Amino acid sequence: MARSFTSALLSPVFCALLTSLVHAQQKPSPTQADSVPTFRAQTRVVLVDVIVADKKGQFVPGLKAEDFTVEEDRKPQRISGFNVHRFEAPRALPPLQLPPNQYTNFSQQEPGGAVTILMLDVLNTPQLEQIYARKAMAEFLRHLPSGQRVGLYILSDHPRLVQGFTSSSDVLIAAGKSLGPEVSLTGPSARKTLGDPIAESLNESLGSFNRSLGSFAAITADNRFHLTLATLNALARAVSGYSGRKNLLWLSGNFPLRLDQEFVTNNRAGFGGHFSPDVRETAALLAASQVAVYPVDVKGLGVANDTFAMEDLARETGGRSFSGSNAVGDALLHGLQEGSDYYTLAYSPENHDWNGQYRKIEVTVALKGVKLTFRRGYYAMEEKAFTGDEAARALATAMQPLVPVSTMLLVKAQVLPPDSQHKAVRIDYAVDSHDISFDDSPDQKKHAAVDFMSVARDGDFKSAGYATDTVEADFLPEVYKQIMQTGFPAHQELELKPGTYTLRLGAIDRGSQKIGTVDLPLTITGTQPAKK
Repeated sequence: MARSFTSALLSPVFCALLTSLVHAQQKPSPTQADSVPTFRAQTRVVLVDVIVADKKGQFVPGLKAEDFTVEEDRKPQRISGFNVHRFEAPRALPPLQLPPNQYTNFSQQEPGGAVTILMLDVLNTPQLEQIYARKAMAEFLRHLPSGQRVGLYILSDHPRLVQGFTSSSDVLIAAGKSLGPEVSLTGPSARKTLGDPIAESLNESLGSFNRSLGSFAAITADNRFHLTLATLNALARAVSGYSGRKNLLWLSGNFPLRLDQEFVTNNRAGFGGHFSPDVRETAALLAASQVAVYPVDVKGLGVANDTFAMEDLARETGGRSFSGSNAVGDALLHGLQEGSDYYTLAYSPENHDWNGQYRKIEVTVALKGVKLTFRRGYYAMEEKAFTGDEAARALATAMQPLVPVSTMLLVKAQVLPPDSQHKAVRIDYAVDSHDISFDDSPDQKKHAAVDFMSVARDGDFKSAGYATDTVEADFLPEVYKQIMQTGFPAHQELELKPGTYTLRLGAIDRGSQKIGTVDLPLTITGTQPAKK
């Protein structure tokens, strides 16, 4: 289900609300004993996307919840939610209308079907094989079916966005057609024809990265492993705000990790066994964001040394692997179409022990001659709050330039430039409070801690100024009710010299570890000194 966010965003309202928060902590309410009851639901819901195909590989429609059976660790589970998704070309939606100086990371999304992430992996792919992968990707984009929602990413030394999702694929198709079959994404022609300043900067930095590496072996396996996990984490956070399934088509010459229990639990060299907590975190993020991985081997007809890793990534996330064929474009198209029609089952596990252990999922259907594709398990991770240092590191990573915008927290912000009365940029936040983890504290109060950061970067992506703040408080019941309606507020001020900047705003909820970021253009002109 898509989330909506309609909080008011007027600076005086924010100021009044912030004042009321402070006041509320100092003056206890005489009637608070009769207000909101203190209980916190501990229900956790597991979502499982299921593709049901006949012998010809075609989607089987018309099934109902009672046709499915779900088991977790061989114990039947009660299906509490059910939905069917069929691909429909999204209708053109009008642009999201916001008042002047207001911005959000909320994306208008037409319901139906899935969104697709096309990721070209130059970090784990030898340079000669990168050429083939780039040609195949360009060919795929040229033949992309109309109406598909596709985002284009690069996996290099950092997670990098080339083109974000759109309500239609026209922009991606145009970009694909502009790339000749012999042109790589880092070539001069690509930089001239993509027409996107961020993409141009990405291609430039990507070329520099490749030149600095010199070869596939120039970076250690451990570093590639960490960078791969960081990219998968960033992508999962970026697409979390989109409803439904997300298909990750991953073009690579080498897949450095596995997600299954055996290889995460045991210390197996080459598959990140000694990084078990990091792999569990990545697996949990992919599951929470409903990301299904479609690994595509770009080595063509060559021997795929990591076929087991590819099959594991697909099996554990509900995707499908493609190897042993030089028809990468056909594999991509098949992966795109296969993940567009599916069922979603929801259940609340009967096992409430969130000990981080792997739990196996089995889905069956009362129909013969069909094939089911679904993720085979998940790690029962405890929802443990970040410390201040952990939150600061995670948010700082999300604030890096070209890292995809995160939508796990839905954020709106009002940004006012300096004027004759104010010498600083004024930033007022409203974070969707339904995405924030509130804990019960004494006297029926609700406790939450959210960190905020704003970073302004110039045209060379160099930091020109930043601000960091934390809002941590025990909210009285009446204030809690208010911010559930208007959004979780914060205020920042940032002094910048006259110039043109890209301003990234970010927030992280320590309780849920969710992150939301927003990018916006900002121009500072010369103003009169602020009046004293």
